[in-house]
Amino acid sequence: MIKLFHATVLLVIIPMLAFSQKWQQAVMHDDYIMTALEVKKPQNFSYDKVLTNQMTGFPFSVTGNPTFKNMRGLALADIDGDGNTDIIFATHNSIYAYSFQGLLWQSPLTGTAIYPPSISDIDHDGNLEIVQLTGGSPDNGRVYVFDHLGNIMTGWPVNFSNHWMICAPVISDLDNDSIKEIIVCERVSSGGNIHILKIDGTTFSSNWPVALDGVPAVTPSVADVDGDGEKDIVAYSTKTRYIFNLDGSLKSGFPNTTEPQQKYSYQSPVIVDLDNNGQCEVVGATHGDAPLYYAMNNDSSPYTGWPHGIPDSNWTYSTPTVVKINGDWNIFMSRPIGSDADDMLYGWNESGSLLPGFPIVKSGGLEGFISVADIDNDSEFELIFGSNLLDSTGCGFIHAYKTDGSGEVSGFPIRPKGWTFMNGINIGDVNGDNMMDLVALSYTNSFGATTDSVYINVYELNVPYTPEKVLWGTYKGSNERTGYIGDMISNTPLFETETQRIIVSPNPASDLLKISWNNSVQGKVMIRINDIAGRTIQYYEYPDLPMGASTIEIDLTDVPSGCYFAIVETGNADPFVTKIVRH
Repeated sequence: MIKLFHATVLLVIIPMLAFSQKWQQAVMHDDYIMTALEVKKPQNFSYDKVLTNQMTGFPFSVTGNPTFKNMRGLALADIDGDGNTDIIFATHNSIYAYSFQGLLWQSPLTGTAIYPPSISDIDHDGNLEIVQLTGGSPDNGRVYVFDHLGNIMTGWPVNFSNHWMICAPVISDLDNDSIKEIIVCERVSSGGNIHILKIDGTTFSSNWPVALDGVPAVTPSVADVDGDGEKDIVAYSTKTRYIFNLDGSLKSGFPNTTEPQQKYSYQSPVIVDLDNNGQCEVVGATHGDAPLYYAMNNDSSPYTGWPHGIPDSNWTYSTPTVVKINGDWNIFMSRPIGSDADDMLYGWNESGSLLPGFPIVKSGGLEGFISVADIDNDSEFELIFGSNLLDSTGCGFIHAYKTDGSGEVSGFPIRPKGWTFMNGINIGDVNGDNMMDLVALSYTNSFGATTDSVYINVYELNVPYTPEKVLWGTYKGSNERTGYIGDMISNTPLFETETQRIIVSPNPASDLLKISWNNSVQGKVMIRINDIAGRTIQYYEYPDLPMGASTIEIDLTDVPSGCYFAIVETGNADPFVTKIVRH
């Protein structure tokens, strides 16, 4: 069982680890400080040091912070509107935006960046904005908002007496005025506050900020949890769960203090309507004296079939992944283990029963986010994730396991330089070739002996990419980090048949997009415009097309500039997906 009282013991062996050629297991503590244990080489370990070819220009490296290491990965978004997905990340005292062709822009930051940025079109101008938080020691916390060109927007950065701004920001339109708000956490000594900020940096209302009874512990999540038509904010201190109304008042059943049995650090919760009754549940993990994997109702009571105790009472900082596969909810969470093979990644259905083939048993545990995608084009989904192990050559691990319990995908694990610990694998199409790429942040940690590096790795999988193939491909499931899943997942096979060819034009498009069939269609036609995170941002339905129809024009006026996927479903053809670019 790994707990904070191990810290003084671990610090004694850090200088030895800095020059060690032995295997290591990472340990993260509540103060954002990483330490490491020497562990034995796993039995029957047969993986060579695999230097898998990466996309041209990758990996590249930047200077990392000597003390505070990145967690929860990075962001993928088309911020320059050229139809290709860009890589946006922050580390140490800078934020970077890269395309597959090189640096787009870089900006210095006051304070230390640990979590990834959050990205959305906040002001509804057709361009994406980037929100980044900083903290560090000494406290130099800031809230930054950048435009898509890397300029700091008017009114920013904001700071609250330089206090550490902790975890990642959340972006959501709370008052339905088409302009989104930003939810952030402020650490104040042994306590903290939750703020809601407008696009100009001012407070959302006089009811905010609200105070917590301890240090903010997670990136908040946002959704209408009780079906009253108003969004709610789920936020935790290190010892207490909260759900707030928009006026800052608390939902019935909260606050719910659970320490010392259950405590919270990094395990940002997910909001999902597990039983489709219009009332949402909250899913997550804990550490503490009796750590749990839990699902709770929105009044803080346990959801039927939950919670589950974590084996060996391991502390875990796992953030959950919740996706719908073949019409059923699948919930994935993990725990840290050492180099001896043991169960380390769990999959349950909504009622808390283990899925067939779970738990996954292997060497090395996991506390980064778990991605879910069809990465080998077999029409089945895989789990893609990092590790808390580093081998004697200084390489970490990217694993991919089948969700049917049949084991690791051929060609894995991939072996990037440095740790993948506490991060995760982002999935998208970086160079615009309609093929899937794995993007991973890794880093070195010499524990002060040398300058550390952060690496951005891009692996080309050589399989077709469409948003429907990625159920979960970034921290908290989307670049807005709301943690709300909803019932938005479709697992319909996506391909074009020989008998029914669909053409979209012009592409790139401005206000109108023409969809044409080589054969006539009749009856119902549905068209969805999905963003690169797989979320439907525009939906069109034609319930009864007349016989002989072969062309439809759809209005893109309300679709911001950027890269999207058009998914076309008709009554007499298989679903068709194609990439489109909106000017």
